[in-house]
Amino acid sequence: MGCVRIRKGFRIRCVRVSFACAQALMYARYRTRSRFYKRPEKMLKAYNVSPNLLRLPKVKPGLLKGIYTDDKIDLRDRERLELVESIRHPKERDFYQDHTYHNQWIARDLESHQKIQIAGRYPYFSPDYEIKPWIWYPGDTVEVVSGEGAGQRGAIIAVVKYKNEILVQNVNVQDVVIPASETRPEQVVQREHPISVLRVRHVDPSTNQLCHLEIVKVRNKETGELEERRISLESGALLPIPAPEETVEAGDPLKDTAIQDADEDTYDREKEMPLLVVRRLQAMENYFVDSLRKSYEYHRALQVRNAQDMQTFQKDVLVRATEKLAAAAAVAGHGGMAEAVSQATSAAMESSQAGDAEKDAVKSTITVETVVAEVLKSEQRFHSDAAAPGMPGWWQNMINSYVSVLEDEEATIEAEAAAQAQAAEADRRAEQLMADATAEVDQPMADDGAMEGNVSAGGDEDLDE
Repeated sequence: MGCVRIRKGFRIRCVRVSFACAQALMYARYRTRSRFYKRPEKMLKAYNVSPNLLRLPKVKPGLLKGIYTDDKIDLRDRERLELVESIRHPKERDFYQDHTYHNQWIARDLESHQKIQIAGRYPYFSPDYEIKPWIWYPGDTVEVVSGEGAGQRGAIIAVVKYKNEILVQNVNVQDVVIPASETRPEQVVQREHPISVLRVRHVDPSTNQLCHLEIVKVRNKETGELEERRISLESGALLPIPAPEETVEAGDPLKDTAIQDADEDTYDREKEMPLLVVRRLQAMENYFVDSLRKSYEYHRALQVRNAQDMQTFQKDVLVRATEKLAAAAAVAGHGGMAEAVSQATSAAMESSQAGDAEKDAVKSTITVETVVAEVLKSEQRFHSDAAAPGMPGWWQNMINSYVSVLEDEEATIEAEAAAQAQAAEADRRAEQLMADATAEVDQPMADDGAMEGNVSAGGDEDLDE
């Protein structure tokens, strides 16, 4: 291609190379997709409608017969929930009636159709919609320069900054209908409506002509601080920026509490804390006393019943033991204590197999008086010293170990007491010896002092003479 100026043979070779490159390019362009990869399938659409769209052909009201529109309703729209519910099959189950598959706590963006609706209805939602710097303030005199009412002048009543709109006195006045109520009929009043700031221009107060304003910073002579002001480019006149309106204080000054009184600290801890502590302690005491009283009232009946049951049980044990002892005494013929105990044990084992006649005989000999007498006798015999050697051998063997332990403990205690007494006596003797030695040392010094006193007294008497 670019080798035409070179000799003929080389030019032919270049033409051949360029043809091969073009052929390769044609081949590469033809084979754009490998035949080893599956071609992605398009989403199936019934009648060219997405599965989430409901095709709703309907006749528009007010049109001729036979004219209809093919509306496609997006079933994902949240405003169409009633329609979705109405067209669902009765047997179709909805698992998301009370919740949703999506996470409720993630701030999701609006849907595309919602963004379009909001952008069309509220254009001032865009971030850069507000005009900056803002030079229109209430009280300024402006003149409408375009649109309906051009040439009209008036003062700005109010501004709607986020919409770039202002309300001008006697400009864009429209009727406002106040609906009727129970007490008054319908009223029609005239009110100014907002217009765009792009339709008006300021009037220079010094020349009474239209002007352009800009924001400049001017140093205040009184405070020495830089302040923003508006300047007319035509005349150089300065227009101040009015301060924002202060908040209106609502309320009745006669009934409202003064701020000084509201801020006053009236809580005296040293005075009120003891009273609060006493009240809390009293409340705690009342609560615990009441709870203890309820617990006592609940458990008292159970305690009485348990005492009665225990007394009955003890009486039954005493009666049965007395029956067995009496039976053993009757069988043994009032023999020795060891034989009586052994026979009582055998009788207790055989009492369940005894006949009715023997039981009647035993019961005939057992009365309340005999039982009490036997119990008193046994207690006297147990507590008397004379009866101690006559106790059973098994009883002696059983208590010997305990008695030896007690005797050892008593001997140890007595030895410790004796050692303490000896130590105390030794300390007392040592203190006595120390006191005697101190007294012996102090005695000569006292005698010397007395002698010196006598000598001095004698010398004084001699001098007096």
